[in-house]
Amino acid sequence: MSLTTKTNKWVENKLISADQAKAILAFEKSSHNNLFWRVAFVIAGMLIGLGLILIISSGWEKIPDLVKLLGAFSLLGGFGYTTFWHQQKRNKGWKEFFAILSFLMTGATIGLIAQIFNLDGGWSNFALTWTLLGLPFVLCSRMLTFNIVWLLLFFSYFDIDEICKTLFDNLQTTVLTSLLFFMLSYAGNKLDQTVHAYTLLAKAFEKVAIWACYAAIFYLAGRWGLTGKWHSTPTADVWFANTFIFAFAAFRLFMAIRMQNIVSFKRNALLTEIYIFLLFLCGVHNLFASGLGFILGGLLILVLIYILRRTTQYIKTMEIFK
Repeated sequence: MSLTTKTNKWVENKLISADQAKAILAFEKSSHNNLFWRVAFVIAGMLIGLGLILIISSGWEKIPDLVKLLGAFSLLGGFGYTTFWHQQKRNKGWKEFFAILSFLMTGATIGLIAQIFNLDGGWSNFALTWTLLGLPFVLCSRMLTFNIVWLLLFFSYFDIDEICKTLFDNLQTTVLTSLLFFMLSYAGNKLDQTVHAYTLLAKAFEKVAIWACYAAIFYLAGRWGLTGKWHSTPTADVWFANTFIFAFAAFRLFMAIRMQNIVSFKRNALLTEIYIFLLFLCGVHNLFASGLGFILGGLLILVLIYILRRTTQYIKTMEIFK
């Protein structure tokens, strides 16, 4: 249902006045336009910045190294100055445009220096240097995606493969890892409440941590929760994994209700429904060995879908979200 249709129904039911409906539509239209232009600036900045990186990294064999360096530092200084100038003038779109250009130009300049002086520090050292030198441009950005990219780039400095082997070695470490990531996301949320007006890095950290938490939960479900259902007698690890998964889902749903976050509630409810559905499929997989079994399996799936949808709809209609 479009916003215009909704506001018309609200006016008909005397929930809002006609003037309020016009104000809502005007505000939403303005917000969408601003979002469009900001995204357009970001895309333009990324394309131009990536083009500069390709040009600088391509060689320029006929141009002296000193000229290359002076040109790179001149562009970097110009982009940086323009970024902070637009920051002072509160030109959000242009500020994001030049912040991304400056950040990408920082990486290109580091690569150029490494190329000229034959420095071989590997990706880790390059990523760490780039993130540290590009941090000022990220701090002044109000684009959450840009902050998340910077954070992921920073984490690429570490040996992710070795860390994952340690964190996901067995059932116990995987459970502890998921809890650790959740606590980190909670800490990021609390920190964001303090520094949100100044930077979005804490918000980006919260997002990355909660994604990592769900990645750990999915890994737990795939390796222990669902696998054991293919055997006649699930092990204690299987029972423990499923108990933890459903306890975590229940906690997330409870927190969504407490924080009045209907979006989080819907997402976690949907994930829970999908997991129940997968458990059901794993439990009745033996049915799919004959034509009659397929029919019975299909009918059982329809019944399960009906039960899950009715349960979710009932919960959503309860007066728990104001």
